[in-house]
Amino acid sequence: MRSVLLAALCVALPLSVARAADPVEILKDPATVTGEITEVPIDSMSFTVPEVKIKSGQIVRWKNQEAGTAHNVHFRAGPAKTIPGAMGPMLNTGDSYAVKFIEPGTYNYICTPHSAVMKGKVIVE
Repeated sequence: MRSVLLAALCVALPLSVARAADPVEILKDPATVTGEITEVPIDSMSFTVPEVKIKSGQIVRWKNQEAGTAHNVHFRAGPAKTIPGAMGPMLNTGDSYAVKFIEPGTYNYICTPHSAVMKGKVIVE
């Protein structure tokens, strides 16, 4: 009986771990992603679209269009907070950062060096 229980546990444990997916996926090559993409330009010390509403599975891509000033996207609270890459890299002019949102919820973010004025929100339904 123990061996049957142990065998069942060995099968079930990896399946339960596999189901615990991350709430977001940080996309490796943001400039070339395809699919349903919501663009958030960064310019004039702001996320020019500070709040977006999307469906689960859609992508948000931020692109720095501000000459001479680097910015980033940093998820400090909410479901994406602990995900590797949740503090995006500094984006120079023309650089992009893209995230595919999997889990519904509210994802608040800031630009780390300009957090007093640069805040945004992604609402995933």
